Amino acid sequence: MRNVPPITTVAAALIGVMLLFAACSPKSTLELGLDDLSARFVSANQADTIEPMLKLYCLNGCDSLIISRLKGALDYELGLPIQQIKFEALSGAAEETIEFTHNGVTYGPSLTPRYRMRVRYAVEDHFSSLFTVGQNSSGDWQIICAKPRPPIRY
Repeated sequence: MRNVPPITTVAAALIGVMLLFAACSPKSTLELGLDDLSARFVSANQADTIEPMLKLYCLNGCDSLIISRLKGALDYELGLPIQQIKFEALSGAAEETIEFTHNGVTYGPSLTPRYRMRVRYAVEDHFSSLFTVGQNSSGDWQIICAKPRPPIRY
């Protein structure tokens, strides 16, 4: 067996540990600010009204029907104890694109979808909600909702 100087062994071990941490790190440079969105979500969830939660959404161009449905969903979940918030890469599932037609109106996302935010609540059945998030023009992360698309004119 070859004698390896102790400093080389320590350096190799440190490099290995750093590579392990880098490989296991859930954050990338694209995800800067997602921790802030997570903290704002937790804070808004503890509010007495849904208004702070609504501020987390990009509502630009959303119609009253979408906002009304959003308020109903938020009212149901407001105040539930949060166990975990996790950000995931988009899987390509249809619901992540937020593109659909309802009663002849075509809807699309209020921002370009970038990540999925999974909120798991600390309740008996481990209820969870999925949110699609994107970055606005100021670089802030927001939750995306559906907005009507203008009709295509030929």
